[in-house]
Amino acid sequence: MVNPHPAGKTVLFVAGEFPPIKTIGRLRATKFVEHLRDDGWSPIVLTIAADPGTPGYDPALEAEVPAGIEIIRVPWSTIEARVVSGIKGLLGRPSAPSSAASAGPPPGAPQASSDAARPPLYPRDLALSAVKWTIRNWVEVPDNYGGWANRALAAARELCRTRTVDLVFTTLPPFSAAKIGYRLKREFGIPWVVDYRDLWVGDVLREWVGPVRGRIEQSLERRYMRAADLIVAVSEQKTEFLKTHLPNSPARRETLTNGYDPEIFAPYLAEPRQPHDTIDFVFTGRLFKNRRGYAFAEALGQLAEREPRLRSRVRVHILGGVSPEIRARYDEILARYGLADVYRFAGDIPYHEAMRAQVQADYLLLIVDTGATASGVIPGKLFEYVAARRPIFALTDPGATQEIIERGRLGIAVPAEDVAACRTALAQWLGRPVPERLDADEQYLAQFDRRQISARLSRLLQQLV
Repeated sequence: MVNPHPAGKTVLFVAGEFPPIKTIGRLRATKFVEHLRDDGWSPIVLTIAADPGTPGYDPALEAEVPAGIEIIRVPWSTIEARVVSGIKGLLGRPSAPSSAASAGPPPGAPQASSDAARPPLYPRDLALSAVKWTIRNWVEVPDNYGGWANRALAAARELCRTRTVDLVFTTLPPFSAAKIGYRLKREFGIPWVVDYRDLWVGDVLREWVGPVRGRIEQSLERRYMRAADLIVAVSEQKTEFLKTHLPNSPARRETLTNGYDPEIFAPYLAEPRQPHDTIDFVFTGRLFKNRRGYAFAEALGQLAEREPRLRSRVRVHILGGVSPEIRARYDEILARYGLADVYRFAGDIPYHEAMRAQVQADYLLLIVDTGATASGVIPGKLFEYVAARRPIFALTDPGATQEIIERGRLGIAVPAEDVAACRTALAQWLGRPVPERLDADEQYLAQFDRRQISARLSRLLQQLV
């Protein structure tokens, strides 16, 4: 087959989330880069310089980066880290390094902190807490990647001055990265594509942003997006929201969902499933903000009150970080129902262990964010679960995720916070034998193969250049 793309078409791929940072967003960026290269493009990745102090750092993930891909890595530190370090130095207190080790959560994670929930012991602690709050809420806008974006923009400008760049692709979050594409479009006239993995204004994970700051960010977002040529979102619901939210942007709008990679999971699927003495539910990912999953614990507890032997028959494995306030709430629920031995909170684990756990699970537990725009949320985790080919028990409000689960015959979806509905569905699942294989609609699910999605992206980019 003749490759339709002229040799040497270069796309600058701006991705704050990229290996070795272990976030689900890194997979979309990495696979797009890999498949675009295979389709005749010459990708150059502009990303964060990660080290062992960077949140989510996993050196094993370097193996995910396709061989031969040019990568420009720019150091990342935050205003908060630098200011707090300086203040602590003046006070004669130990300070953390000003590198990514103290830079905060991975790209896209909320900046809100539990520091304010701990009463300060001394006036200087109160002052330090006030400084942190001010920086997080009014200085680091839209996120704490502004300093990185400025340094990355300088590197991108130098690249565009010395080499031919045919297109800029910016994947969000971090939302500060939008500045890079905006400035390159204005200064060099290079076509610019914006990829919304999460919404900027209106996302369910950014409901902590107050109305005044929200208006500031909305004005900034709309100014940037008036320069975009193509805006991509990961669900039809998000695409429709962006059409309404960005009425003055002339950009074409398209939906490119996340997807799954059969080749990544093939070695784990080749391993025989190990027999379990218990019925094991596995969740892999982070629990924070409005991604909680309490309804499942409540429903299981109520069923265990009726049938106490469930406490020895069922195990729930939470494989990923859990924010302190959510863990405290879980501890209350589990203590009330006597489920402390049923739940296992393992914390962050290496990615290869998470994949094996998904394949070996009896059931996969999917916990989806709640909020005003939750109908458009399709977690990247869903597609990992699709690749793992185990039945999915999903806590998700009606919308895109529910539709994929039901149409793909992947399992069951119940409203995220409806304990009664969860209890009814869970009782049915616990009353039947664990299926050995998933009777999924393979024809429907084929559209989510990442190679097909990347081919659609390649065609869209070719139309721009």
